[in-house]
Amino acid sequence: MAERPVVLALDVLPEASRAIIREMFSAYDTRFASGTDRAELIALAQDATVFLSSWGRVDAELIAAAPQLRVIQKLGVGVDKFDLDAARAQGVVVFKAAGINAEAVAELAVLLTFAIARNLHKAVRLSREGRFEKEVLRAESTQILGRTVGLFGFGHIGRAVARRFQAFGAEIVYYDAFRLPLETERELGVRYVDFEELLRVSDVVSIHAPSTPETDGAFGAAAFAAMKPTAILINTARGELVDEAALADALVAGRLRGAGLDVIANEPLSPDSPLFDLEQVIVTPHIGGAVGDNFPRVIARALENVDAALAGAPLRASDVVVGPAA
Repeated sequence: MAERPVVLALDVLPEASRAIIREMFSAYDTRFASGTDRAELIALAQDATVFLSSWGRVDAELIAAAPQLRVIQKLGVGVDKFDLDAARAQGVVVFKAAGINAEAVAELAVLLTFAIARNLHKAVRLSREGRFEKEVLRAESTQILGRTVGLFGFGHIGRAVARRFQAFGAEIVYYDAFRLPLETERELGVRYVDFEELLRVSDVVSIHAPSTPETDGAFGAAAFAAMKPTAILINTARGELVDEAALADALVAGRLRGAGLDVIANEPLSPDSPLFDLEQVIVTPHIGGAVGDNFPRVIARALENVDAALAGAPLRASDVVVGPAA
């Protein structure tokens, strides 16, 4: 057994990110995956007390390979790639970092929306071709002022997105499995609608819900048929919520205006995907929370959670996904 608890970062990280983890977890033995080779991960896991994971899959085999494992910390929110039953059976505490990336993800959702609404993709292409077609772009571009933005999911990120769009003069409607009290809705300046109305009235639909059996595939052919043909779809949540083939069909047929996608069901998106052939689609590589100046905050939260779990101290309730065994 190692003299100090071993903290294993399962994802391949650049040196700048490794340095932050080493500095903040200075009381621990920090180790890092150098690639995606499965055998290497299994070997590294054998001494690990803590797993840190940004985007990788933490399955039952990997958990079983770590007999000393006590904590799994998601460096973000979504834990749909974690085998929670395996963690629970082995007595491993699982944390997320609730709200830690909310502001960064919200900024990207707004960026993608404006990029589509203002035809940034086309404007850049025309400029590079030496074509000054301002009036063409004017006819095809819109602003957010006076538009309705519909938020599918209204947690930390959804609320951060709402605040930003409100500053641009948009009306905000939301749908969530858990409706807020009317007083809270009034304070936030938002209106609750059911899913069907959200699709019908929104000029922008921005997805901020987790991947669950209830939400996966929610945005398919039927949903796209119910949306305005001028609507923009934004997904910075989880790719499983969107049927990408149906989305491509709707865009090609002119039943939707455009889409900004930071997440894909099977990442990365295949180079031969029809979505890459569409100028009104912007695909980014799951970078919603990936901003360097927020990473120290993420690791500081992870350290707080790990220290508390290993010391048997009270845990931050909002971050606990699987709690300690009784």
